[in-house]
Amino acid sequence: MIHASRPHSRPGQRGIALPIALIMLVAMILAAISLFRAVDTATMVAGNLTYKQRTVHAGDEGTRAAYVWLQDKAANAPADLNSSNTGVGYYSSQHANDPAWDPVTSWPTSGTVSVGPDVGGNTATYIIHRLCTQPGLAYNEGTNQCASYTGSNNTSVGGSLASDAPAFIGITYIYFRVTTKVVGPRNSTSYMQTLMLVPVT
Repeated sequence: MIHASRPHSRPGQRGIALPIALIMLVAMILAAISLFRAVDTATMVAGNLTYKQRTVHAGDEGTRAAYVWLQDKAANAPADLNSSNTGVGYYSSQHANDPAWDPVTSWPTSGTVSVGPDVGGNTATYIIHRLCTQPGLAYNEGTNQCASYTGSNNTSVGGSLASDAPAFIGITYIYFRVTTKVVGPRNSTSYMQTLMLVPVT
């Protein structure tokens, strides 16, 4: 008797390559998204830093405007510097919270001067404080004490930077602090402070 042989059945193909390929594809997509977000974030940070730097440059204009005003007063009407004039952003004494005044958190809503926007859309605003303890008084009047510097005509005498130092023979300079705030595009904000010396005449 001849027995017919039956063909052996091959084991079924399981298709392992397809799930692995799908997993790798998903991983590559996630990596590409992460890379895109990282590049996008870096671009935004670089852009924000650029806008921030532009506000710093615009602050120079505010400081220069305050300097021009102080220079004009010192030359033509020095007695006016003894009294505050909030209409032009000038205060004849230091801030009430000095030395802890923080313009970032306590910027006044009035009594400042706006220079106006530049071509980049940055607006500078400044305020001037005479670094004296009393408003409305000359630097050496009554109990008023001012941060001052006395430059001597004789180099052997020297000078002093202390606010209550004895007055040597020479030219006395009073310290004024100019604080400038600049607001630009994307809500970029910068604050700058500069000390200026004005001679007492």
